[in-house]
Amino acid sequence: MKQSPPHEMDAVERMVNRVLGAGVAVSVAFMLAGVVLVVARGGGLPPHASSFRELVPGLGTADPAAYLSTGLLVLIATPFARVAGSVIVFALERDRRYVALTAVVLLVMCAGVLLGRAG
Repeated sequence: MKQSPPHEMDAVERMVNRVLGAGVAVSVAFMLAGVVLVVARGGGLPPHASSFRELVPGLGTADPAAYLSTGLLVLIATPFARVAGSVIVFALERDRRYVALTAVVLLVMCAGVLLGRAG
């Protein structure tokens, strides 16, 4: 039985792999830091997420809620970064059809976030 040659990743697949891997790694690092801070302070998990305005000051003061919230925010933002990166890679490859399709997907994702906030 013949084995097929190993699949070589193209530019888009490599970018997707890197973005998703980095996003998950950064997210886990923030969440792990938040859990370590909770344990070190001897308290329970924060009862609420930090607001966007509270994130940077909270990170500076080692607030566990800020670290956990940042980890979740990075995890949620990762697919957006992946789609935006795909638009860029397709543009560099001069693939107009995929630039247009991927840009529409990105716009729909952004509209979903904005409409979700309004409700």
